[in-house]
Amino acid sequence: MPKISVIIPHAGGAEILQQCLASLGASQGVQFETIIVDNGSPEALKREDCFKYTEVQILHFKCKLGFAAACNRGVEAASGDYVFLLNNDATVEPNTLKTLCDLLDRSPELGACQPKILSLANPGCFDYSSACGGEMDRYGFPFARGRIFETIEQDRGQYNDTREVFWGAGSALMLRKRLYLDAGGLEEPFFAHMEEIDLLWRIQLMGFRVVAHPAAIVSHLGAATIRSGSFTKMYLNQRNSLAMLFRNYGTSSLIKYLPGRLVFDLILLTVSLFQINFERLWSVLRADLWFWTSLPYLVKGRIRVQRLRLTPERIVLNRIYSKSIVWQYFVRKRRTWHEVMSAV
Repeated sequence: MPKISVIIPHAGGAEILQQCLASLGASQGVQFETIIVDNGSPEALKREDCFKYTEVQILHFKCKLGFAAACNRGVEAASGDYVFLLNNDATVEPNTLKTLCDLLDRSPELGACQPKILSLANPGCFDYSSACGGEMDRYGFPFARGRIFETIEQDRGQYNDTREVFWGAGSALMLRKRLYLDAGGLEEPFFAHMEEIDLLWRIQLMGFRVVAHPAAIVSHLGAATIRSGSFTKMYLNQRNSLAMLFRNYGTSSLIKYLPGRLVFDLILLTVSLFQINFERLWSVLRADLWFWTSLPYLVKGRIRVQRLRLTPERIVLNRIYSKSIVWQYFVRKRRTWHEVMSAV
């Protein structure tokens, strides 16, 4: 039985997979299987397009499932002890799978780990997603070691320590398969964006930790499926972060921080109006309208999530950045993780 099941959601042509599969084929020291979830590609992906690099299993779906559902279908078909979610526009170093697997083998308290994620488009820089480990402030705004909003740092080895983080990007993330399923998997109505933070928050509520392990390296092109800065991306990020806060926070934290988040949304709406950025304005407005009209779905989800809770709220809360990253970045002009954390 393979130790690792690599899950690759795919919604493009076969050519985008070539580098990804070639890099997987060069992996060393570990037994793994590769499962491609072909959801709504313009042309059906053929096994012979992929087999020259590594043995693959292809799950075909005619409609676009979204990243969350595609990963879930892949994990359900997986036979490994660990699942490694990997974007189709990413490449792995030969030791990446083994390095992450070894860490989980010797650390039973860990639920998931991410590698260092570098940019394929800008060599020497971190990737936009979760760079060298994801963080989140208490109002639901994510950032990372190596990337805060649009400021992306060069990799100079400044984040090469293995460190506990709050989340890792679904573009390259290894998890225990059994835990993934017990936590309920990625939330499929999210479709894409924030779904991995939501899942990893649940996993922490269940008593496990998440770390970034930079000894493993993945390079990622990014924005290959949903264009960066598009209405869809802004809307999904905004909508899903609100749902995530509502589902995962304990009652006292929800009462304390959700109103503040809605104030930030109001400020963003006002700024977008004055900047004549109607795309961003509509994305925020539509997400907030969705939030209030979707309370029955959100309440049911909150009940399910809170039943998983084994960790006291104060412990999880201590892993969330206690200040506002929006304030630190845009007002205090702190642009890097080290600058932000020096203010704590």
